[in-house]
Amino acid sequence: MKLSFLVFLFPCVLFASEASKWAGQGEIGFEYRRFESDNNIQNADTGVAILSRVESSFEQDVYKHVFRALGRVDQKDSDRSQVIIEDGYFSMLAGPEQNWKLLAGYKLFNWTATEAFHPADQINSRNYDSNVESLEKKGELTIEIERSLENGSFALYFFPKFEAPIFPGDRSRLGFGVDLERVIFIDGGDATTNQNWGVQFGGRFSYTILDADLSFHFLHHMDRSFPVIGTHRYAMVGTTPVPTAFPTTPYYYRSNQVGMTAVLPVESFIFKLEAASRTFDNDLFIYTTRGLRRSEDNTEVALGLEWSLAHESGSETYFYLEGQTMFGPEQSRIEEMSLFQNDIFLGLRYAFNDLMGKEIFFSAIFDYDREHEYLFNLSYSQRLSDIWKIKTGLRYYDAPKKTNIPTGLELYDGNSYAYITLTRFF
Repeated sequence: MKLSFLVFLFPCVLFASEASKWAGQGEIGFEYRRFESDNNIQNADTGVAILSRVESSFEQDVYKHVFRALGRVDQKDSDRSQVIIEDGYFSMLAGPEQNWKLLAGYKLFNWTATEAFHPADQINSRNYDSNVESLEKKGELTIEIERSLENGSFALYFFPKFEAPIFPGDRSRLGFGVDLERVIFIDGGDATTNQNWGVQFGGRFSYTILDADLSFHFLHHMDRSFPVIGTHRYAMVGTTPVPTAFPTTPYYYRSNQVGMTAVLPVESFIFKLEAASRTFDNDLFIYTTRGLRRSEDNTEVALGLEWSLAHESGSETYFYLEGQTMFGPEQSRIEEMSLFQNDIFLGLRYAFNDLMGKEIFFSAIFDYDREHEYLFNLSYSQRLSDIWKIKTGLRYYDAPKKTNIPTGLELYDGNSYAYITLTRFF
């Protein structure tokens, strides 16, 4: 079904690109990744996948349609084979000055200001079999009303569906070693249904003051950032919880989130701030391998600095420094909830700015509170021609387990891998 869906999309995009009111483009790529050996023949140490992305847009007068979808078929790990609708919406402008916009459909949101840490960018569900600092997103079914202002905008959102995240399968080196059950969204104290429909809403105000871009938002939704993995089926024997089902179900709680982003360029520097505070409807405890848990109120703050340096050759170097912290729950609980609870990100991007678009990127993430937790990333990319591009790199995790149950980046220790991606654009 997934393959036939992709085959159907390609002629649609090609036809759209020929019509005068349509624009279309796409890409098809070959992905290969090789993990370090873990001496477990059940796991998939190699990944060989075909990746496709198609995009089309139509615009006439006040009407606009956008469609973008991602498809992946992996020969070695069938759980990676997915079709993801990223954008698929219709919109129209209204009002005497056309300063109102009405939108309905699937949409990707980008509410982040930083490179690696994204506390405010929590609407879209993620694909967890991707880079942990920049996870792939799924489009969220959205009804939007936006009012354009002189130096900004204000928008209200309604989300009628809880879009479930994508978790790696039991053979994936980036997973939990087991197949997780279907996601359950806890609404109040109800964990008896895995229906995906319900009331979610939010709003966002964006404004530019001088050179500073500011945004403020609120969300009342099923939070996708901190799943509790376990089971609600357990019995209390005295003071000891005893599970009556395997603790392999991801649970998500309803939350109220308020947050902001700020970006301020000053000459060759860009200062960044991103923050979000969440309160949960958390009446129900879940049995986990660590005991009884539920989502807990928390606040995340990320600060960033970007510095660009131009060279006489025409090339440019970009330096990144970011830090993120979380507070609210006890420290031990914070470490369970988030990969990046007290972390620093250092990055360097060197852009040759030549005809082939050659680029080198290096980054390091480390926990300044917990010992020996590192993630290193090195990549190189360039065009091979007008329609071909290659990217290769290495992701290295160094975070040995300190207890029997891994926490934070310890989940990925021993799962370093090299990869290469060859892409053709059309």
